Amino acid sequence: MLLAIDVGNTSVTLGLFRGRRLIRRGRRPTEGSAWTAAALQREVRTPLRRIEGVILSSVVPRATARLKRDLRRLGLPQLLVVGEDLEAPVVNRYRIPSQVGQDRLVNAAAAAFLYMGPAIVVDFGTAVTIDLVNGRREYLGGLIIPGIGIALEALTSRAALLPRIGLTRPREFLGRDTRSSMKSGIFFGYGALCDGIVRRMKAQFSPRAKVIATGGHSTLIAPFCKTVQIVNADLTLQGLELTYRTQKNS
Repeated sequence: MLLAIDVGNTSVTLGLFRGRRLIRRGRRPTEGSAWTAAALQREVRTPLRRIEGVILSSVVPRATARLKRDLRRLGLPQLLVVGEDLEAPVVNRYRIPSQVGQDRLVNAAAAAFLYMGPAIVVDFGTAVTIDLVNGRREYLGGLIIPGIGIALEALTSRAALLPRIGLTRPREFLGRDTRSSMKSGIFFGYGALCDGIVRRMKAQFSPRAKVIATGGHSTLIAPFCKTVQIVNADLTLQGLELTYRTQKNS
């Protein structure tokens, strides 16, 4: 079995694959205690001896170093890090290739292979990224936007009369009190932001691109995005499995 690990700014997402099928998912905070055998087994619900390979993608260098050390101490098989030991199976057309996050390349590769053609990937994570990959599996670039959590934190910390709110769906478009107005602003605002950028990206670059939403907040926000065609919260994990398999078969 393959253990795929995606280290994000807020959380670490784990996926356990049997062949190409994702059979277990786990999540824990990025900034947390050291990884122990017991903690990892709780997340994947599988004895560690059954893991035959490990692949990791990270946008947090500090956490990457700590996680590599912890996993090696547990005696897991060879750990492959995307961007260091192997590359996502997509051509990177970024102006400065080293500046693009490995998660964005992994997402682009997964979208191109799984959905067979040009794609726009909208990743609702700590940041919102909206990226374009063409039918030749070339990553062309994208946009980076403050994520929903960041926007809410900034709003409540800078506006004295605004309360902290939970991320639950608004009941109506027009807010009738402070909390409902904030919820409508977040959900309908980010939906409109997504739609506006996607429509412009399609018109300028790829009218037939499929639009895939992923990331921790994708299932919450995607219903408010009229342009989103597919919601796949596991896209990054699937891209890591694809990257590992491509490397093994090359």
